[in-house]
Amino acid sequence: MDTFSKFTSMLLQAEPTVELFDSFVDHWKSITSYYIETTDDSRPVRQTDIPWHLKQMLDILVYEEKQQVSSDTGACMEYLLQHKLLETLCTLGKAQGRSS
Repeated sequence: MDTFSKFTSMLLQAEPTVELFDSFVDHWKSITSYYIETTDDSRPVRQTDIPWHLKQMLDILVYEEKQQVSSDTGACMEYLLQHKLLETLCTLGKAQGRSS
């Protein structure tokens, strides 16, 4: 029974991480879906929800970093790196700068 309670405790501690990861990915999907669905290229990014989504993503990364006990990279940071989110943001920003 002791092993079961330890396992349950681990799952409860991991749950916020899973929720943070899902939230991180949802914010990213909101940003990319804006660019896929928008037809108004003249609208400045400041007038969209993109800055808010980016701030939420940053807050999640900072929180995740503070919660790391070991030197391992957190799930959200891994996602950011593996999916090249910063490169994509740069590309989107450059494309919008040229169309303005």
